[in-house]
Amino acid sequence: MKINQFFKTNALAIAAIIFAGTTMSFKLAEKKAAPQDFYYNSSDISPNAFHNVANWNTTMPTDCSTEEPVRPCKVTVPEGSTLSSVLGSKTNSQVLAISQGYRPAP
Repeated sequence: MKINQFFKTNALAIAAIIFAGTTMSFKLAEKKAAPQDFYYNSSDISPNAFHNVANWNTTMPTDCSTEEPVRPCKVTVPEGSTLSSVLGSKTNSQVLAISQGYRPAP
């Protein structure tokens, strides 16, 4: 009998505690996006082609090297950012400067 009276008296407080616990469990599960690598997959080397996001994907090519800066190989996009914000309106030489490795001429 005393238990029923306790629940009736404190029902709102109990509901608030359950709601807060449920909400906090979802906040703990949130994860930030990890940095993502994008690879240049086009043979286009015309001016400003390297900042076109359509020329990039997440599949790693087999011909990346540290020699001959003809085409970029990989660009890492930090968490919370996008490929288009990293590439922005950079020229080909600016994209080559931030590229991690290069690809040979097509």
